Amino acid sequence: MSHELRSPLHTVIGFAELLAEEIEGALNEKQKRFISHIHNDSLHLLDLINDLLDLTRIEAGRLELRHEAFNIDAVIEEALSSVRSRATAKSVDIRTDVAVPTPVFADRIRFIQVLHNLLTNAIKFTPDGGKIWVEAAPRDSFAEISVSDTGIGIPEEQHQAVFDKFYQVRFATNGGSEGTGLGLAITKGLVEQHGGRIWLKSELGIGSRFTFTIPLEQS
Repeated sequence: MSHELRSPLHTVIGFAELLAEEIEGALNEKQKRFISHIHNDSLHLLDLINDLLDLTRIEAGRLELRHEAFNIDAVIEEALSSVRSRATAKSVDIRTDVAVPTPVFADRIRFIQVLHNLLTNAIKFTPDGGKIWVEAAPRDSFAEISVSDTGIGIPEEQHQAVFDKFYQVRFATNGGSEGTGLGLAITKGLVEQHGGRIWLKSELGIGSRFTFTIPLEQS
C-alpha cells in the first residue's frame, strides 16, 4: 500500500521538476506558475501520505525502531540544519544548550523526525524576530530535550488536544494553517514507543515549551 500510494506521486513530482527546468523548451510565466502549483501540492500530498502511513504503523504497533547508541549533540545539529533556512527567512534566532554526556539509545532517524516536527512547529508559530531554544540534559536514566519558543502560545484548554490526530490550533493563523494535523500525534507516538513521554507548557501570547524524554544507553 505504501508503494502504491507513493510511487505515482514521485512520478508527478519528478516530471514537474523536469518541466520547471525547461530542458524541453521555455515556459511562459503562467505555465511556470501552474508547474509550481503542481509541484508544491504534490509535495504536500506526499507529506500527508507519509504522515498517515507513519501514524497507521504506530497505532497498529507495526513501526519497527532501529535502536542504536549515539551522542545527541551532532544529531540535534543535524535536525537544526534542516530548518535553519526557514528560521533565517523569519529572522528567528535558534540557540542551543545541550549537556548530555551519555549516549542515548534510540532510533536515530525517528529521533531526528521528532525534533524536526517540534522545530518546524516552533518556527511556524513564532513571529518574525522571535527566538527558539533547544535544550537537553540528563534526568535519571533519560535525556530530557526541550524546544521552546517566543511564539503565540497555546491556550491551556488545548494543551492535551494538540497531540490528537488532525488537531490544529486554527486561531494561530487566522482561520487555518498549513499541515496535516498529524505531526504532534506522530511525535507523541514515536516518543512513547521509545519508552519516553512528551508534555507541553505554554502561555498564550508568550510562547510554548515542548519537552520529551528518550532513554539513555544503559551500561
